[in-house]
Amino acid sequence: MGFLDRLKSPKATIVVQLDKDTFSLREPLTGRANISSSEEFDSNETRIELWVTEWTKATETITPTGQQQPVSVTAQQTTTLHSSKNPFVGAQHFTAGFNNTVPFTIRLPSGVPPSYRGQNARTTWTLKGVIAVKGRPDVTGYNTEVTVTY
Repeated sequence: MGFLDRLKSPKATIVVQLDKDTFSLREPLTGRANISSSEEFDSNETRIELWVTEWTKATETITPTGQQQPVSVTAQQTTTLHSSKNPFVGAQHFTAGFNNTVPFTIRLPSGVPPSYRGQNARTTWTLKGVIAVKGRPDVTGYNTEVTVTY
């Protein structure tokens, strides 16, 4: 492997497939990770990264001092309510042509609200698969939004 290859993630993919479309806060998140590689490399771990974000928007109408016309002022904010790295496979040696499907189970955090979509607020649960590689960029899958209910 040349020096420039260390600046690129390995030629591999991780695709997360959930067992269903909607999960309850009272049950674990389950699914499978489809992993394939067209390059030989070593990984530190394979994990599912899970994060929950809350977006809020507030609008207020004010009349600035010295003006007669009211003005609408809008503020938006995005906050991360939860973030976790959930390993489900430890260190592993990948070979060119590797192809495997691995099941995973993640306990959902307590104290975090379920998914919500409103005009002025939104709570979003997102996850992605990651193959952690020491000394090189990680192999990351696509962000997947999951619906979580009470």
